[in-house]
Amino acid sequence: MDLMSAQLARLMIDARVAEGEERRVADRIRAAGRAERRRRLTLDAWRRCRADGRAGSRGLTLAAVAEAPQLDPYVEVAQILEAAAHRVSELGVTSEHTLLRALSIVTAPTAPGAAAALVDDTGTEISRLRAFGLVHAHVIEELGPREHAHLLELLGGRRGGANSSRVA
Repeated sequence: MDLMSAQLARLMIDARVAEGEERRVADRIRAAGRAERRRRLTLDAWRRCRADGRAGSRGLTLAAVAEAPQLDPYVEVAQILEAAAHRVSELGVTSEHTLLRALSIVTAPTAPGAAAALVDDTGTEISRLRAFGLVHAHVIEELGPREHAHLLELLGGRRGGANSSRVA
């Protein structure tokens, strides 16, 4: 390799390294913003519960719990998608038809291309797998509690862990 080609290659490598570092910094900033939004939402919900409880209580009361405590929608969606990812890797995307339809509906406003590719019956398995990966990350990292609750609702309102993605 001549000297000019070597210098050009070095400049391209340096530019890509700098671009990667900028991307990592931007990702850290986005992650910090998401964490702050989640913290703020949780804190606001806690304050509302405290205010509601204080305003309506005149004395101490006991309440019986009829069901097991519900998981946070974010946690439940993460568990469902994790279990589905394992099944999709073993059996292919056709094994999770109901989940794919629900994911497509929830992510269509914010990721229309990936949502469409996810349910494209004429698409290849590879393109649908890639769309599943993109939509999975998008749901976990970008969407909020409202979308997570909507996804759970579309899955039939079945709550309760990793097996709840199997809806007949």
